[in-house]
Amino acid sequence: MKSGALGLAALILAAAPAAAAPQLGSRPTAAAAALAPGETTLANGAVAYRPASLPPGPAALVILLHGAGGYPLDFLEQMKPVADQRGLMLLFPHSRGRTWDFIQNLAAERDPWRGGLDAHRLDQSLGDLFARAVVDPKRIALLGFSDGASYGLSLGTANPQLFSAVVGLSPGMFVPPDSIDRKQRVFIAHGRGDHVLAFQNTSETIVRQLRAGRANLVFRPFAGDHQIDGKVLIEALDFALGLQAPTPAPTSIPK
Repeated sequence: MKSGALGLAALILAAAPAAAAPQLGSRPTAAAAALAPGETTLANGAVAYRPASLPPGPAALVILLHGAGGYPLDFLEQMKPVADQRGLMLLFPHSRGRTWDFIQNLAAERDPWRGGLDAHRLDQSLGDLFARAVVDPKRIALLGFSDGASYGLSLGTANPQLFSAVVGLSPGMFVPPDSIDRKQRVFIAHGRGDHVLAFQNTSETIVRQLRAGRANLVFRPFAGDHQIDGKVLIEALDFALGLQAPTPAPTSIPK
């Protein structure tokens, strides 16, 4: 799930003015029937996962945004044990193209929100999920890796009315909203040895922008490459959703 580095264009465009980000309109409701345990395919091919052990009542939800390369189902498979252990529902949408249209627009030096079709598809997938499952509106986290982290940070911070937390794992860029909601939790992690998307772009540009907006931010560097560190992932979920760890965290989840 590696993402190609966008180089200088990412650094320049991360701070460039852009049109307003899409506003997602889907909201949790008191669904009539609980989502069946296991996997369920929803609108636009998104996959929802509900652990069999999840108790009745509103559940925390983590939306997983993949990196470049299409629809890597191993990301969902590797997140299932975490969801089982920590009592989470997962939603795994996918981009129409090889990566998210936001990233494609930035690479082409266009308005990153041009078209906004992937955001519209995500909104439809969330609407389908909310009609089938009871989700806690105070515990909805948008979590992305690589290109998905760049997209998630930008879309998520622009939609704090929906996403209570945003987690960016090894992002490459960030287009900030006009203002940051300080109630929303933001967690960023990046490997110091990342050879795909530069650690310095996160530490010196993205984190600085979020701190300038007074975001409720945790930034966690770690010793590693372009990957998801398992211990950091658990820390991110704890911060984002206020969960307690029932079992030891895995040492790493390589990508």
